[in-house]
Amino acid sequence: MYPFMRVTIGVVVTCIAVILVQNLSGFWVSPQDGPDLKTAVADGGAAGGGAAAGGPGADLFKANCASCHQPSGKGIPGTYPPLAGSAFAQGDPTVPARIVLRGFQGKIERAGKTINGVMPPLAGVLSDDDIANILTYVRSSWGNTADAVDAATVADVRAKTEGHGPNTEAELQQAL
Repeated sequence: MYPFMRVTIGVVVTCIAVILVQNLSGFWVSPQDGPDLKTAVADGGAAGGGAAAGGPGADLFKANCASCHQPSGKGIPGTYPPLAGSAFAQGDPTVPARIVLRGFQGKIERAGKTINGVMPPLAGVLSDDDIANILTYVRSSWGNTADAVDAATVADVRAKTEGHGPNTEAELQQAL
């Protein structure tokens, strides 16, 4: 092989590696939507805790929710709704518990964008403790300031919604 070919191949491989590393942020909608771990609540006193406190909710969220709702909690516009600033996430804790347990299907409007999506039910995948930890993390991260959710609340919602299919927005606005 000619010496100039070795140099050329080395330069090409280096350029490809640099491009790949720089585009890892392309996983998010824009570079500004990348994970902002500094905004997670650090007190972690409640079950689930903030990311800085190392609460179990942070790791469970990353493993089960972040691929759609993003590590930043901002979702993917037009596809997956944001959890940061979400009235559903911060309101009555039975509402997000119903969504996680039984799923969601149908049109919603968030931040001026219509989303016609589906969230699969996770009742068969996650325990009541896991769901409580995830919801506590969501309700205390990215500027959200709602109270913790306990496993007893999730267990009650699980029992009351047994056999129920995916929720619609209209159903979630009705009391359990």
